[in-house]
Amino acid sequence: MRVSTRGDYACRALLSLTMREDRTKPVSVRDIADRTGLPQPYLEQILLALKGAGIVRSKRGVGGGYTLAREPQEIALSQIVSAVDGPIVAGDFGVPHSDSACDHEGQCVLLAVWGHVGDQMRDLLDSFMLSDVALMARGELAWPEIAAE
Repeated sequence: MRVSTRGDYACRALLSLTMREDRTKPVSVRDIADRTGLPQPYLEQILLALKGAGIVRSKRGVGGGYTLAREPQEIALSQIVSAVDGPIVAGDFGVPHSDSACDHEGQCVLLAVWGHVGDQMRDLLDSFMLSDVALMARGELAWPEIAAE
């Protein structure tokens, strides 16, 4: 499972909104793009998907832009990724037969493994709230450990 570029950009855009001093003031797409280095046209599409998922709100006109629809401690990375990429799964292979009647050798056990892997990925992304990532970015909370290869 890979988080797509779209999922990464969505998280980066929302992190930018979270790290602003006044989170109640709408931020233009251009300002978010400038602060994050993300391409503005692509960012507009991502923000529309996040708005559709109820993660951000928009205000039109002069002084308009985007704000978070909820507090950062209420927004998990899994919600952001799911909003722009769809369900977090290890693969779209289906579910194992409940009666142990697999059509092909090993198919059901692998379907169960892929389902478990997707659940673990979702649980891990559920454990990171946007507020936690903002604290990490500010150096106020330790970053996650990266396993050595």
